[in-house]
Amino acid sequence: MRLKTNIFLWVLLASILPLIVLTMGAIGYSEKQYLKEVSREVNASLNNIVSELDRRLYYERQMILSLTNSVSMRQFLPALKSITRGDTHQAYFQLSDRLENFLSSFQGVVPGFQLIRVLDSDGNTLIKVRFGVGVVGTEEGIESMPYAEEQLDDADFSRQLSELTLSELSFMLQPEDRWEADEDMRGPALLDAAFPLVYEQHTAGYLMVSFSGDLVDKILDVVPRLHNGKLLLVEISPDDKDRDGMLLYDDVQGLNLSEAAHASMQTRVQEGGVLWENIHNKPYGQFVSDDSETITYFHDYLPYPNQLTTWVLAARVDRQTLVAPFNQIRWAILFLVVVAIAISMVLANMGARKIASPISELSSYLKRYADGDYRSRVRVGGAQEIQQMESSFNYMADTLEHAREERDRAHGMMLQSAKLASIGEMAAGIGHEINNPLNNIMSLIKLMKRDLGEQDGKLLNDLDSLREETLRASTIVKGILNFARQVPPQYTRFNALEWLQETWQLVKQAAKEKHIECQLIVDQELHVQGDRVQLQQVLVNLLLNAIQASGRDSEIIVSMQERDNYLYIDVEDHGIGIQKNDIGRVFDPFFSTKEVGEGSGLGLSISMGIVQRHDGQLKISNNSDGGVTATIILPQRHVERADK
Repeated sequence: MRLKTNIFLWVLLASILPLIVLTMGAIGYSEKQYLKEVSREVNASLNNIVSELDRRLYYERQMILSLTNSVSMRQFLPALKSITRGDTHQAYFQLSDRLENFLSSFQGVVPGFQLIRVLDSDGNTLIKVRFGVGVVGTEEGIESMPYAEEQLDDADFSRQLSELTLSELSFMLQPEDRWEADEDMRGPALLDAAFPLVYEQHTAGYLMVSFSGDLVDKILDVVPRLHNGKLLLVEISPDDKDRDGMLLYDDVQGLNLSEAAHASMQTRVQEGGVLWENIHNKPYGQFVSDDSETITYFHDYLPYPNQLTTWVLAARVDRQTLVAPFNQIRWAILFLVVVAIAISMVLANMGARKIASPISELSSYLKRYADGDYRSRVRVGGAQEIQQMESSFNYMADTLEHAREERDRAHGMMLQSAKLASIGEMAAGIGHEINNPLNNIMSLIKLMKRDLGEQDGKLLNDLDSLREETLRASTIVKGILNFARQVPPQYTRFNALEWLQETWQLVKQAAKEKHIECQLIVDQELHVQGDRVQLQQVLVNLLLNAIQASGRDSEIIVSMQERDNYLYIDVEDHGIGIQKNDIGRVFDPFFSTKEVGEGSGLGLSISMGIVQRHDGQLKISNNSDGGVTATIILPQRHVERADK
């Protein structure tokens, strides 16, 4: 009764504060996780927008490169080169008109190219196409050839053109007198693309393209605004203070790239502001405004391959809109907490009574285990302390059960070793007693064959059959003597792959008769530590067993790997496997599942003795899909013992 009373009082006094802390903590955690998810979604959206902008600008760059490789442009290059030399090509006007018509048609088909210029090597405009219409040249040029624009008088621009890398599209800002806009224009929103036109390995002129920005506007206009965010695109140009911080696109002001160049619409991100500080310190991220009203997510992008100019794409989301549902939940849960406290007071007494039940159950299982029911386990449940006691009981029972199984396994191995030792002593005596008569029989057969000569063929055949049977008996006796001898291993270190290949060659003929292939899976750098000859005897025995158990046209897999300073050698066949009743007897001397006369039943017993003398293990198991896997487990760091 004292336990129930104490638990009841503890629940009654401690329920108010934990409930409030837990509920508010859960709401705060949920709010934080929600804001993280919003951040992930918005950042992913910005990344997708940046990827789309990159694809669009890449498409425009590829279109410019296609212009430089067009037939009309290549035909115009000789005429362009002649202007560099100071004269006019005889077909200049014809080629110029053809190129201008082609560029006009191209500009009408491909949107986004506001103005296309073909410049000579000094930067003067020879051909100018604006909005699909060629501009008639009115400025005086070489001989009777007019320029499409006033002759260039800008040394810096000419120097920039001359420094352009051949075969590479570059971006730059043209002189102010070539800006196509009203007088109050501060500068184009997008830089112009320039590509050197090369003829006979020399720069003959330049192709320059100005962009309207309509395609970028269309992308930004249609992309989704997650959580009603407002998009913002800012240009960061450390080398150009006039453009550094210039707004190119802004949902709040209704500004887009096609209008950003006008002074009446141009706005700058002011230095010292939160946005300015963040976008100059890291390439992407987010920050909360000083008044905690908005969260701004931003991601930068390099629109021009040869410029340090950066675009920063930002999305401003109203933070209060995001957290408003959680504030409502807080008030609702505070009300529910009051109700839950009242209910918990009623349930506290019921819970106190339930704590005693698991303790009684654990006590019952302890008694059952003490009475010999070693398989019984407690179902873990109840309070944390009770769960710890129940888990400790289960752990104790599992540990004792595992120790019992290890003890039984060690006892079985000890009995097996004793059985092998006793049978070995007996086999040694029998082998020596049988071996002497067999040698006498072999000698008598030789004498009889020498006396008979070629006179009686039938008798000679009988003597040959007798000799073969005697040799077979001698082989069996030799196996018995080897089994009894138990020669200590001579340890060496040798390459595993070479050893496996050499061993397979010994049984290859037997496998070839049944069309059996062998797959070796082993690291070329792996080495084995042990008696090379004795271990080869074990592996030959396992391979012969696998060959005899396999059907025709099958495969044997020999794999070797090192784990935890032990070497595992697996010999896997795809035969019929071993009967369940026979699997525990395969290591018994003279036990064999083969036909009479096909084996002595000593192979696996001898093999196990060799492996055990290497302080290793030999395991035989059936595969789930048929066949048998024999596994040799050897320690890789052998230490010689004094008794060996």
